[in-house]
Amino acid sequence: MENKPYIIAVDDTPYNLEVLTMILMDIDAEIECVESGAQALQMINTRQPDLVLLDILMPEMNGYEVCEKLKSKPETNHIPIVFLSALDDIDSKMKAFEVGGVDYITKPFNTLEVAARVKTHLKQHYMLEEMNVLLKESFHEIYTPLGLIKSSLSLLELEKADNEHIQSIKASVQSLHSIYEDMYYAIKKEVRAYPSEWIDLEQFLKDRVKVFKPQMSYNKLKFEISTSIDSPMIKMNITELERLIDNLFSNAIKYANKESTVHVNISPSNEKIKLEISNNSKKIKDPQKLFDELYREDHSVMGLGIGLSIVKKICDKYNISINVDSNDDTTSFILHYEEK
Repeated sequence: MENKPYIIAVDDTPYNLEVLTMILMDIDAEIECVESGAQALQMINTRQPDLVLLDILMPEMNGYEVCEKLKSKPETNHIPIVFLSALDDIDSKMKAFEVGGVDYITKPFNTLEVAARVKTHLKQHYMLEEMNVLLKESFHEIYTPLGLIKSSLSLLELEKADNEHIQSIKASVQSLHSIYEDMYYAIKKEVRAYPSEWIDLEQFLKDRVKVFKPQMSYNKLKFEISTSIDSPMIKMNITELERLIDNLFSNAIKYANKESTVHVNISPSNEKIKLEISNNSKKIKDPQKLFDELYREDHSVMGLGIGLSIVKKICDKYNISINVDSNDDTTSFILHYEEK
């Protein structure tokens, strides 16, 4: 490492901080010691550490509360937190991990154990940071050529007129673009803020259908959107709604029988908005497994198996119930959204 690791140790007992400083001298780290959670948060707002060593039993703000505050903010929720506490019961340890801690060391300290665990978590932290940089660069390298291919295809359409081969290429490019967007969301969802806004669901669906025209044309599919609600409004983040709808549309298109129609219906249901997306397709063996991460019903169809797991996580975030109904010739994804 070119720069020294920067560690903040938080404990209301000065003696414990002295012991930690002595233990960590051998790992060549820069260590800041503070005696309260409030001081720690203020310091972290100024400069982010590579690791936080955090006591639990402190006055005014305990360690759990400090951890929760750090984990609630996208800019600090990646910082690894190791709890150091005299509490040795299972409930205290479980709560430490539930609020976001990566490790739990009991007092009195074992010098070798503390040093070894700190080294391990610093190494993991730097590895994750390097992977994050690599992924950012990779996304740029993927997104740029995809954009160029799309632009070139549009020019080719103007010159050569539309044909089956162009539609096939456009459909494949759109599939790759959707995979890219899912991967980007899956990686960034924990560190990005996703503010909500009111969105007209009917208009949103009509706009998103246009994105999938190449796949629809290639598979000779039609989309029909109907609603029995005037201006159905939902409050969500627009990026997350895109991921939710795009994955449901993409799934419906990929598995629909050729030359069939994908039906989208918005209707009222017990003071909720019901959204149903149906296609003509073969029966799904185990519908609820579709939401499992990396599960794929048919490995011959392009995809990573993360799209519908993303849909489920977004639905859970917004308290949207989602179910799958599949019989011999029709599969339906049924969502219920309650206006808040």
